[in-house]
Amino acid sequence: MDLNSTTVIWACVAGAVAVPVLLLLRSGRRDVLPYLAGYFAFFGLGPALNHVLGREIYPGIAIDKIGAASFGLLLAFLAMLVVGVVVPVRRGALDRTRIDQPEHRLPLLVPFLLALALYALTIVALHGPAMLAGNKLDRITLAGPWHYDYLLLQTMACSLYFAARSTRLGTVAYAVNVACYVGYCLATNERDFLFALFSVLLHVQLFRRRAMSLRLALIGVAGVVLATFLASIRSPGVGIGTTRALNEGTVMFPDTYVMSLVPHQLPFAHGGTYWDAVQGVLPIGPQYALAQWLVDSYAPGSPGGYGFSLTAEAYLNFGLVGIPVVFAALTAVQRFLVNRAVRGGFYTYASVLFTVTWMYNFRGESFALVKTLVYGAVLYGVLHLSGKVLRTYAPGRRSPARATGPARRIGASPGRIGGNRPAAVLARAKRATGGAS
Repeated sequence: MDLNSTTVIWACVAGAVAVPVLLLLRSGRRDVLPYLAGYFAFFGLGPALNHVLGREIYPGIAIDKIGAASFGLLLAFLAMLVVGVVVPVRRGALDRTRIDQPEHRLPLLVPFLLALALYALTIVALHGPAMLAGNKLDRITLAGPWHYDYLLLQTMACSLYFAARSTRLGTVAYAVNVACYVGYCLATNERDFLFALFSVLLHVQLFRRRAMSLRLALIGVAGVVLATFLASIRSPGVGIGTTRALNEGTVMFPDTYVMSLVPHQLPFAHGGTYWDAVQGVLPIGPQYALAQWLVDSYAPGSPGGYGFSLTAEAYLNFGLVGIPVVFAALTAVQRFLVNRAVRGGFYTYASVLFTVTWMYNFRGESFALVKTLVYGAVLYGVLHLSGKVLRTYAPGRRSPARATGPARRIGASPGRIGGNRPAAVLARAKRATGGAS
């Protein structure tokens, strides 16, 4: 079968459009997966659609591999569909979710959010005018050496939305930080905030009794328009339109480039890049990313970057068969976290963080995905453990062993005395000892 035929490409586009529709019919509107599939379809197959329509496509795409890359993306979406159908969202559990319980509060979250906001304000105040006058690389240079570390921390900070909203001060600090984060991204011409905030909105809908799909669709369209506008600032000579919007999906470039090299010129990695990703998270591990390999291979010495893609990495390791396996595994993790978000705390945070990380690294690689998730877990652990320490040794805190009365201990109710022991149990014990107390 000729995978590069126009018929195959149209079939792949039609199948990619059908997947989010089928997921909506299966799981309903209160599910993250249909929106993720729609996002992946748009940013994955946009250039392929431009190609069959005879429009300009992203530079560097191997024309003779567009059909094969489109088929690989379709396999990824079908894997998401299968897992989404087999493992549905437990909507009953989500209806009972209490995500803002006191035990899930993080006392150091407010200082953390305000510190990030202050950092953004400082950078914009010092270099804002010069940033607006420069190009993309100039802006990143002015932002300083901590630019990408700051963006990584903000991805985690935005994922802490449900922890922040448990207190009024946390809600205010979160809003202030988001405003500063958006301003920083606009000044540096970054689009990271779009992924983070859309992931939060998806989860807000997940925990609402009434879905807001139309509102989400409008927000999604507005996000595409804004992303296209920000991209046009990077390339002033190119106008804004549907062709430009569809070409925002840069996934097709690394996909076709890798397929043109592997296995004819380069052997399959057989999982090597995933092992490198795990090692790269450690400070002593190698830090060579596939995005850098693509630059060194395609345009050595280029100061810019092209990103990479999860589908290209899966093909680099195992060929076409690896693409559905990788996306099935990612979908299973997403379902696992969403169905445990009812427990609040870490699971709710992890579900938001995993979603935004998957969205962002769809045009990235496993190294960045694993790094964000591991560092995000470490950050939550630090905030959680420090909060427990502060609550335990806070001045004036009454020790539970000294609390008296039926309802003074946490978890005690008016029907219980002596801590959490029922009154009937104490009465029987008293009779057994002859009335001694």
